[in-house]
Amino acid sequence: MAGQTSVAKRNRSMALILVVLSAAGLWGAGRMKYVTAQIFDDKTGEFSRSLVGSVWDPAATPLALAMLACLILSLAMQPLIRRILGVLVVLLAGTASFRSVSLLTTDVDLMRVRDLLVSGVATQRQNAPETISDWAQVASTEVHTAPVLLAIVAAALGVIGGVILAMQPGERTEANSRYVTPEVRREHVHEDLADNPDSSRVLWDALDAGVDPTEADEADEAERNDANREAKNRPKGDGQTKG
Repeated sequence: MAGQTSVAKRNRSMALILVVLSAAGLWGAGRMKYVTAQIFDDKTGEFSRSLVGSVWDPAATPLALAMLACLILSLAMQPLIRRILGVLVVLLAGTASFRSVSLLTTDVDLMRVRDLLVSGVATQRQNAPETISDWAQVASTEVHTAPVLLAIVAAALGVIGGVILAMQPGERTEANSRYVTPEVRREHVHEDLADNPDSSRVLWDALDAGVDPTEADEADEAERNDANREAKNRPKGDGQTKG
């Protein structure tokens, strides 16, 4: 049982690490160049503009933050909720990889590139955005493979971490429950006092739960005295066979 618990904790820790790495990878990829476009303008000539990941896929960073939120919630939840959060992490990570996968497997949407450049969102400057003219045309594009692959790998880590969290959410424990009734606490304290009455930590837990450890000792002593009296009053011939 202890070995299974240790394996479950290790797997859950691995899931948490994978989700953190996934969110960090998606955030980092969003700040790298995804696409470089060659623009032709009959008045200004030919020039280039770049689109970073957060511009090409504006949903990736919010999805990464949502994954981290699910991760934080899972630390304080019971196994069933952790399982649901794990499934949610899988869905979020899969969604975060959609545009990156499409960028590598299909042709670049030139009209979308042009719209992003015309709107000025590509420069990520709200006060003084750099735009291209309405008559400018996107002549060609170049996809930067490394950042796109980083986003895909990061999303894959999130999927794996979510699957592990959903498949092995761990056991239900009172430690991570915020709603433990006083009756349950006192019951656990009585069990701990019976198992280890000399432990200072058990004594402090008993006092915190409103249980008097001396009363437990007196009850145990009374029980032992009753057992001794029963043994003394038992007829000597009981349990012996006549020869």
